[in-house]
Amino acid sequence: MPISKLSSVYSCIARSRDLALTLFLSLPLATASLAAQSPQPHSASCQIDTRPPTDADLAFFHGDIKKAADLVAAALKANPADGHSHQLQVDLLLAQGKIDDALKLVDTWTSTNPTDPYAIVSAGDVQFAQGHWREAYALALKALKANPCFAPAYQNAAQYESLAGYRATARRHLALAHQLAPKDEFIHLDWVLSLNDQAAIDALKDLLQNDGVLDAKQKKNLPERLAELQASMGHNCELASITGPAVIPMVPITDLHAMGVQSYGLEVAFNGHKRVLQIDTGASGLLLSHSAEGGMGLKPLAQSSVGGFGGDGASGSTIEQADSIRIGGLEFKDCRVEAMNNFGAMGGSHLIGQPLDNMTGLIGTNVFSRYLVTVDYSKHEIRLDPLPQPPSNGTAPPLDALGGRTDPGWMDGDRTLPPALKSWTEIYRRGHQLIIPTLINSQNPSLFLIDTGSAFNLIDIDTAKKVTKEQTGSNGIRGLSGSGRLDEAGKFTLDFAGLRMPVISMDALDLTRFGGPHGFLGYPTLSQLVIHIDYRDNLVFFEAPQGKKL
Repeated sequence: MPISKLSSVYSCIARSRDLALTLFLSLPLATASLAAQSPQPHSASCQIDTRPPTDADLAFFHGDIKKAADLVAAALKANPADGHSHQLQVDLLLAQGKIDDALKLVDTWTSTNPTDPYAIVSAGDVQFAQGHWREAYALALKALKANPCFAPAYQNAAQYESLAGYRATARRHLALAHQLAPKDEFIHLDWVLSLNDQAAIDALKDLLQNDGVLDAKQKKNLPERLAELQASMGHNCELASITGPAVIPMVPITDLHAMGVQSYGLEVAFNGHKRVLQIDTGASGLLLSHSAEGGMGLKPLAQSSVGGFGGDGASGSTIEQADSIRIGGLEFKDCRVEAMNNFGAMGGSHLIGQPLDNMTGLIGTNVFSRYLVTVDYSKHEIRLDPLPQPPSNGTAPPLDALGGRTDPGWMDGDRTLPPALKSWTEIYRRGHQLIIPTLINSQNPSLFLIDTGSAFNLIDIDTAKKVTKEQTGSNGIRGLSGSGRLDEAGKFTLDFAGLRMPVISMDALDLTRFGGPHGFLGYPTLSQLVIHIDYRDNLVFFEAPQGKKL
């Protein structure tokens, strides 16, 4: 996510000697233990919940928080023991960012009704909103132990499993939740959006044609999503040829308003037309500014939008198709490209003599997700290697010239832990976002996004208040969703992937809209490391080059 700031951040990274921290920062649910704890379809028959959504459910589904809250209050007045309304009451508080109020409510509820699956799932919702995703998953399992037919618990379990890389398991549990509660609009939509390729297109078409409760906004947004899915079908950006080793040199990127190199990018040729795109682990795919998009023979496919930092909402974009993409010695065919519809979305000015766009564009490292990706800022290069392939039970999967799988749905299965990567750190992945478990001050579990496109490190304001001093700052931030002001956090330590980062100061921002993560590890930190990424198995490995003064 492209962002800029007005002052620098000082950080130092050292290898942590605390083995306990390293063990803690590994995800607690390894492949075998997750399979053992993951909820399984109940062998006994379950009664299907065919109740239609309440008026409060529909108001919440349509985003009318006030109306939903009034209806929930009336329902609880009529029936104080209504578990569904209590759960909706908690979800409404979370939707308004009132996490502390929601926490108080579920603490009281679970203390008086410790085996009520509605109460347990609601407690999990609060834990998830706080970024305590493992605890939320444990509560989903607890709710299913209390009621093995409880659809919301399968939905919550699937939410965690998807983040942890157990994609097939998550999809199976969402399908089961939808079977158990076919009229639950939130479960139905989650299930539809969990599907891929033609299955997603067919389910979304059915939803639009047969669901009678979608409001005007949803009837506008979901067709756009459908058009995007249809336009993207078949444009898989597969490797066509490779010349020499898969080592891609970085290109330094400077800023008109600052001294020296501000970041690094890759030279990308779109149908033979070269552009330099910033390397961004926090971005997805190939994203071009409006200025850079023209004259390259790209074919428009559908309209979309892109969001990031800032409070102005998502910016409009166009999904386009490039016949050829060349990056270093690699050529890819039939690739999806996204281009901003307006000038200035990535920074810029309409003043005479100033550039309309400060950037050419971004290249998300997930472009190379078929391979092991190494982002090496010490050697200024990106290296690609084959992913370790699990033993095949018969026919080996088709591979391209670099060892990347080309079969449809190659990343739809559950993650594994290849023996060659057993020392790597297990992370969460939400689409293209890489989210790593961390410890603040050696005792506060948290989650940070790995984002080389962020020009600075960030911590959530509320988190900063709990772990260090926080005060009003004067720095500014600009992203794909506009501009904002930053506060400043004081000293603390941050442990991740066996590394310890003593922080002298860090900018603070309200990160609630990012759905759980407490901060961002940005370019000032990541540029000091060699970053290895396995998108398929949700794994990363960080190296701090020896002898480098950090």
